[in-house]
Amino acid sequence: MKKISFIFAVIAAMIFAAEADAQVSVGAGYSHETMTSRIGDDSESDGFDGFYLEATYDWNFLTRGWGMLGLQPGLRFAYVGESETEEEMGYRAKVSWNETYVDVPVYVKYSYPLGKVKLSAFAGPVFSLGLSSVLKTHVTGDNIDYLAKVHMYSGKTVIKGDSSVGNQPEASTDYGRFDLKLGIGVGATLMDKFNVKVGYDFGLLNRYTGEQMENYKSKIHTGMLYVGVGYSF
Repeated sequence: MKKISFIFAVIAAMIFAAEADAQVSVGAGYSHETMTSRIGDDSESDGFDGFYLEATYDWNFLTRGWGMLGLQPGLRFAYVGESETEEEMGYRAKVSWNETYVDVPVYVKYSYPLGKVKLSAFAGPVFSLGLSSVLKTHVTGDNIDYLAKVHMYSGKTVIKGDSSVGNQPEASTDYGRFDLKLGIGVGATLMDKFNVKVGYDFGLLNRYTGEQMENYKSKIHTGMLYVGVGYSF
């Protein structure tokens, strides 16, 4: 918690220390998370679609004939999820997974104006905190209505069924909520107001937190692709 507080304090200090050449922007768009799990030499990847909302602060501290160089700290909320449904022998099973994140990117941004359009490229660290990660299994059919919900970060399991409703003891999920990512992207600003951008955040930390076997190392890495639009004030 102290690390997260420190990150926000640094961003606040940058904002208050900035000169007049700065802009606040808000944006939203599509996000796609890729989760890659590896056990030994075997790997498997899954994709989850969603959306993001963000606010950024552009501070240009150097302007020359070759363009502008600045910092772009921000705050981003992202939601991703997926569900699958199968039916067999009169029973219906729906499995869903959803996650929410708060990301704090601190990008170095380069911009170059071309008439009314300003092109830009950015890169830098992204500090990521998972807010929730929930796996649900819902089975319905002949006299059956069963729901199991597993909170992947805490391990808490909630079971609801025909004759049993209650909370189950915490389970070991071995899935960490923290990540440090490397973010890169490109964008364009029209008339200093309207923004479009595309970026990708590469997860650098292994989010598998369980015990490792001697001959089969386990790893979970996530990455986030996003495409969106924004408005600068």
